[in-house]
Amino acid sequence: MGYYDLLFPVGSPRRRFGPLAVAGVLVFFILLVAMCTSKSPEQIQAAKAALEARTTGRLTVKSNRPNTTIEATRLAAAGEAPSSPHKGSEEGAAEQTMVTLPPGKYRLTARSEGYAEINQEVNVQAGQATEVSVRFKSGSLRVDSLPAGATVKQGNTALGKTPLVVPQLPPGELAFTLEYPLWPAQSFKATITEDQEAAATVRLPHGRLVVESSPAGATVYFNKRAIGQTPLTIERYQAGNTKLTLQAKDFPPLDLAVAMEDRGEVKLSALLGNGFPLLDPEALLRAVWVVEDPDKLSMPVDGTMGPSQPQNGVIRNLHRKSLYEVWLRKSYRLTATVKSFDRDSGQIEFTEQRSDLSRYRILAKLTSGARADKEAVALLVKGAAFTFYGRLTAVEESRWPAKVITFEFSDAEPLH
Repeated sequence: MGYYDLLFPVGSPRRRFGPLAVAGVLVFFILLVAMCTSKSPEQIQAAKAALEARTTGRLTVKSNRPNTTIEATRLAAAGEAPSSPHKGSEEGAAEQTMVTLPPGKYRLTARSEGYAEINQEVNVQAGQATEVSVRFKSGSLRVDSLPAGATVKQGNTALGKTPLVVPQLPPGELAFTLEYPLWPAQSFKATITEDQEAAATVRLPHGRLVVESSPAGATVYFNKRAIGQTPLTIERYQAGNTKLTLQAKDFPPLDLAVAMEDRGEVKLSALLGNGFPLLDPEALLRAVWVVEDPDKLSMPVDGTMGPSQPQNGVIRNLHRKSLYEVWLRKSYRLTATVKSFDRDSGQIEFTEQRSDLSRYRILAKLTSGARADKEAVALLVKGAAFTFYGRLTAVEESRWPAKVITFEFSDAEPLH
């Protein structure tokens, strides 16, 4: 009787499944042996890394430039095929590392934009880390400008504002641009010498500008940017032909042309009232006259009610609505010949004139401030030409038989 008969006697139910049990035991032992002899992926990877560490080298390159590109090409021995270059781990970094390099002699190439390429040889040994440094030759540049605060640019890269020291520039002649708010860009060149600081002082062409206005307190704009209020003095104003705009309450914008030479001086005295349109009384009459025959009296064409109705009830020859909507309540400037002046009321009457449609006269009432202006009042003598600006408040027809159109201005100010 064998060992199998002892475990599984004849007639026993276990004898039927005995072979399967034996097979299971064998499989179990086989798996146990396999588990004991196999390695995990981590173990395999660690073993591979250990082998590479013993058979390959590591190369670290340090540069004095942050935007450096590194390549290492193994120099092939006799009979060997050329190999592809190895690149640094972080392109552009000042320190880069290359790992798992086959041992041997390498040609190391370092590049940085604007600098001469650096080439040198380096030995890489198995199981060792090699460290080398590359130094790009450079100098520095100090930039000053008049006026200060200009932005220095090299190509499209802004380097800072003057006064400025720019370090680590490649030797040789370099081109730069100087930019100052609202000024044209100024180009200049500088020669950089290795391990030395070059200096450049750039003068933006400019002169002295003085802007005054009557009345004072107008805001001065250059390219839509407010730069001060009158009276305004700018010690360094850009040379060339430019334009300023003056704006003040109750006045229209007034443009001023500036022609500045380098090291020159310009003084502008602006009358804000010159910003108002020049009134042509004859053109106004032609625009609102409603009959072909100026001597004919016509019936009203647009009613007399509302704000456009006349002050004296005469509405025969003027289109009141058009006059009110287009011409009245606006400020104009005008030059006329003085007939009389009432110092107490400030009323000026100017010499009567005649157009192809009608005779007309102009009345203007000075402001209290203008009446107190002795220089302006001295100009108001009979027969003198007087220029003023004011608000056109009425255009009236006189009652028959005068047939004289009266233009009335309020808040008049002299232009002198």
